[in-house]
Amino acid sequence: MEKEKQERKILILFYSLGGNLALVAEEIAKGAREIVGTKVEIKRVRELIPDEVFEKNPRMKEDRQKLEEQYEEVTAEDLVRADGVAIGTPVHFGSFASQIKQFLDQLSSVWLAGKLVNKPVSVFCTSGSLHGGEEIALFSLLAPLLNFGMIPVGIPHPIREESPELDAGSSFGAIYVTGQGVNRRAFSEDDKKVARILGSRLAATTKILQNGCDTCSDCHVLLTRKLN
Repeated sequence: MEKEKQERKILILFYSLGGNLALVAEEIAKGAREIVGTKVEIKRVRELIPDEVFEKNPRMKEDRQKLEEQYEEVTAEDLVRADGVAIGTPVHFGSFASQIKQFLDQLSSVWLAGKLVNKPVSVFCTSGSLHGGEEIALFSLLAPLLNFGMIPVGIPHPIREESPELDAGSSFGAIYVTGQGVNRRAFSEDDKKVARILGSRLAATTKILQNGCDTCSDCHVLLTRKLN
């Protein structure tokens, strides 16, 4: 039996203005780390909003500084070196953020070289309202990733063996509806659980693709869809 590859790297990258997507990314990372031999890196996509906008808004500036201090900026080489990838975006008018689009648009040379072909990928998002276009945003984000030849990993719904009251996420990926103003929503335990399920499925799929079923003991993660 061929020896299992000892370590696989999952890259979680996101763009966030206020930090909400970082919360989801951290839970995805927790789920991924449950698969033995998984190393996780979380990085942020470069901001495109001009500096003067942040200078006029101290709260925005503070949030930006926190994100920059906590997470390194992602590069195309980070994406190439990763064995599996999760990409997070806020919902912007029913689609994914221009910051994510700009990052992906710089990957032409990577695409031409086929360096992302057969690399597992998952997507996740945040939205300010329940019907703000979350699933459309996730679906639209998957389009360029499929062009790269990546293999999408989602969440089977309904999630078997979980509580029948569990109502979070989507088949396309993890979702956190933040709400706005007085209707602000906390990052719920159900939201966190779905994010961890997504992370564990991504890491398990990556492991299977790297090592084959004969050396993998984590196929049950994809079959049972249950998080302990």
